Amino acid sequence: IYVNHAIGTEFSEDEFSDAYPPGYELHYWHRARSDIVRDYVRSFCKKGDTVLEIGTGRGHYVRVLRTDGFDAYGCDLGSPLVHEDVRPYIFGETDFADLDLNLRERVSAVLLLDVIEHIAQPSAFLASVLQSLPAVRWLIITVPARQELWSNYDEHYRHFIRYDIRKIRELMQNSHLSILTWGYFFRALYIPAWVMKRIGLKRSTSFSAPKNQRLHKLLGYAFWLESRLLPKGVYGTSLV
Repeated sequence: IYVNHAIGTEFSEDEFSDAYPPGYELHYWHRARSDIVRDYVRSFCKKGDTVLEIGTGRGHYVRVLRTDGFDAYGCDLGSPLVHEDVRPYIFGETDFADLDLNLRERVSAVLLLDVIEHIAQPSAFLASVLQSLPAVRWLIITVPARQELWSNYDEHYRHFIRYDIRKIRELMQNSHLSILTWGYFFRALYIPAWVMKRIGLKRSTSFSAPKNQRLHKLLGYAFWLESRLLPKGVYGTSLV
């Protein structure tokens, strides 16, 4: 995950291993989010546009977008084990402000996928992104949603908050940005997460590679379809 040193801390090696084990990208959660993020990028960017993911982890989403025809790159303050096929496009132990100037001046869209909840001063962080990347027109942001779902998972990964649309609107207003579209997703996970919180069950703090890939592919498609069909205001465990 990406967090500016002046504001917070990046993932440790153990946290990368917990959150991104080999095969993590085949899990239904990442399958669905990959498709949702790709839909948003397609909505606002043209094929060939330069997209930068800040807090890229192992680079799966960069790989998804490059396969889809976008000029995608990623950077991370941590040292994740990056997918082999996107290594030339991923910059580890690198702040976005320290990327090559030619690249920074080409970036038209930035992905912040579950990043800003790690940051104590997100308005200052967003200002630094826009200052360092002068051609940016779009920010595509995902966050854990609904503070009532706060759990040991949030504490484990040092989140400051779980967002709702009101808090996101306040943040964008403070950052002098406009929201063109938004929506909750992973709606079917909301009730189970709410029940777990109420009865005191702990969430797992690590991902695992799926054993039944066909099932996870089907679930990923179902959660993507849910994000397209249900009203955007129906609560989910994530917000885009």
